[in-house]
Amino acid sequence: MNTQNAVDGDTVAVSDTNNAANSAEFGIILLGNTGVGKSFLGNILVGDEVFIHECNPSSVTHATEFQTFIFDGQTFVVFNIPGLVEDNQEAIDHNKQEIYKAFRRCPNSIIAFVFTGGSSGRVKDEDLVAFNAIHKAFNFKEESLFLIFNDLPLKKSPDYEGKTQIKMGQLINMPDVKVCFLDRIDQNNVDERYQLCMKMMEFIMNQCEPKFHRKEGDIILHIDHIQKLKDESKELQNQLEKEILKLQNTIDEKQHQYAADKVRMEHEYQTIKDQIVKQEQEAAREKAEMQRQIGELQNRSVQVICQNAKKKNRHWWKKIF
Repeated sequence: MNTQNAVDGDTVAVSDTNNAANSAEFGIILLGNTGVGKSFLGNILVGDEVFIHECNPSSVTHATEFQTFIFDGQTFVVFNIPGLVEDNQEAIDHNKQEIYKAFRRCPNSIIAFVFTGGSSGRVKDEDLVAFNAIHKAFNFKEESLFLIFNDLPLKKSPDYEGKTQIKMGQLINMPDVKVCFLDRIDQNNVDERYQLCMKMMEFIMNQCEPKFHRKEGDIILHIDHIQKLKDESKELQNQLEKEILKLQNTIDEKQHQYAADKVRMEHEYQTIKDQIVKQEQEAAREKAEMQRQIGELQNRSVQVICQNAKKKNRHWWKKIF
């Protein structure tokens, strides 16, 4: 059963009598700026449209909310949180408090920081500004962190994934950071939605390890300083573009590993899909056989009733006289 909740300070309004968040094995905290697709990805994980998401230049998530879901027999709770960078200080300060609430509510979590995808390979500077500000406050650990590049176009450079992984490791000073690349999908295609879920759950269940996250300081971000921070990020990326050509061998290794992982996951997905089809076919055969047996029993019952009725009424004329 899925239970949607809204986090309100240190109290939680829950639509079920059970405390759903505490029953989960650990949390999945989705972070990132407005418009990167956190609500959409949260719905993909849950398997239902529980978080509001739409194409809108302004934020549609204004308060931290969470939802429990079960995957492969395990219970998880995913937190959907407003973005950090906004165009006014009041909104930024509000979003800071919403981020704090999620970590207070479920400190034992895996952190998924969502970045806007792009075929150029350049990371949006405001996304890096937001990551750095929150990272300084909570000191993310590589074991419990993975980055998501969401809504990637299908057509991109052949070494996009390897190059981006190397670049992100240097930009955030985590050389071994894990990066999940999610291609753009048809949102109405159930099969594509399930594959997207499988990709994220591969990182959550097999590549990451939940850690306790405590606030070590405030999230420091002032509206007047955002442009300066973006300019610094842009300059750093420009320097990396020049240096990254020297790392082509490392990029090729990362790209090869990504391609191998992609083939493995596609094989695992196809195996699961084949098993589901087989189970459905077996269930259909069992249902048909059960219906056949029920039909036979019903026919026999009718025959027995008719035979008994004939025996009782065989000498009906004697009763009359």
